[in-house]
Amino acid sequence: MALFDRFKKPKAATKSIQKAAVQGAPLSRKEQKPKTEAAPAKLAAERSEETKAADIVSARYAGILLKPHVSEKAAMLADQGVYVFDVPVSANKVEIRKAVESVYRVDVSIVRTQRGAGKRVARGRIAGQRNAWKKALVKLKKGHTINLVEGV
Repeated sequence: MALFDRFKKPKAATKSIQKAAVQGAPLSRKEQKPKTEAAPAKLAAERSEETKAADIVSARYAGILLKPHVSEKAAMLADQGVYVFDVPVSANKVEIRKAVESVYRVDVSIVRTQRGAGKRVARGRIAGQRNAWKKALVKLKKGHTINLVEGV
């Protein structure tokens, strides 16, 4: 078909590559093949099966925890072992528990959620509505902590 002819390499170009390879001449940038590194493949092979499985689980729940909720009240609760996260409105307690356990590698004892409806706002004649939100208060078992403000 004529549509796919433009994607084919011209025969003259392939012959010049073969001649250059035979004569030992260096290839141009377009003619060179991209270099592939074997280092990532080695690292992936060396990782244990348990680590791979944990990464798969944490990737599954990566979208559940949007961000840590930063406020004075959240900081005071963190001293008591309760951590606050902003989560999607569609998230449920079971998903939140699994997400925190897989991402932070801790044991969760209680998950409480709080929903906020988006308030109607008016700016002059233009009426709108703020987004609805949901936050999760996650209490960890004794001995477990999460360092949310690492490097701040």
